[in-house]
Amino acid sequence: MSHILCLPTEFALPQGNIAALQNEHKDDQEPILALHGWLDNAASFIPLIQNIPTVNWTAVDLPGHGASFHRPAHTYYHFIDWVSDLVSLIKMHFKSPIVIVGHSLGGMLATVLAGLYPELVKKLVLIDAAGLVTQEPSEGVQQLRQALDSRQMNTKQSKTFSLPAAVKARMQSGDIAQPSAELLVKRSVIEVEGGWQWRSDKRLYSRSPIRLSEQQAQSIIESIHAPTLMCLASQGYPSIKQNFDKFRHCYQNLIKVDVTGHHHCHMDNPSETALAIRNFITKV
Repeated sequence: MSHILCLPTEFALPQGNIAALQNEHKDDQEPILALHGWLDNAASFIPLIQNIPTVNWTAVDLPGHGASFHRPAHTYYHFIDWVSDLVSLIKMHFKSPIVIVGHSLGGMLATVLAGLYPELVKKLVLIDAAGLVTQEPSEGVQQLRQALDSRQMNTKQSKTFSLPAAVKARMQSGDIAQPSAELLVKRSVIEVEGGWQWRSDKRLYSRSPIRLSEQQAQSIIESIHAPTLMCLASQGYPSIKQNFDKFRHCYQNLIKVDVTGHHHCHMDNPSETALAIRNFITKV
């Protein structure tokens, strides 16, 4: 594995600045846009960047995460707004179509982006992400009520903690190895008087008020033109495997591989994940 320097950078959007990490870019290398999971950040892709140094990586912090901007006061984080942010980012700062790698939430965002804007996506890599989270119309009332109630629960003052405590909490909440947790925590916290605090926006904990129906999700996935690689973790979430069975027939051009590890297999087992991605990028 190479030891590649990951440099911080920013991209200006009308909504605010998107923070990112990049390796050293070269003109003859494939550009890749990497999208992390919920409550993670761009540092989640550092192990993959070290294992695949021969492409031009740009791993972003989604709005509300890491060092990127937070939504204005009295607004919330809607799934489709992240997609809109990414469309603006690609159109303003990248030459499209581009390869997109997405983990978990980032994979679902990449899925919708590739379905709505197929002209922007050259190839699609999904890491422990399959299909989209959906709901039956009959569940709409309960979902809306829970979403509104969750907004009232996220107004508490932020707690202060030590870095070891933050790493331990991250390991316990995400089935993730200590070195991976340390990478995420380093970019997820800010130093304050008396210790450290999470700098991710507390409004990220609010539930989504509306989710797509299964039929809507199928329509979006069927609109994806890009060849798609799906890397599913052998010990990932059961719901993701269920989604794979539900939506696998919707993809026009899908390659599925199993990767040893938990949900953050791209961090805890980057060499195996990188091998699948490298083969897909160079040979498909």
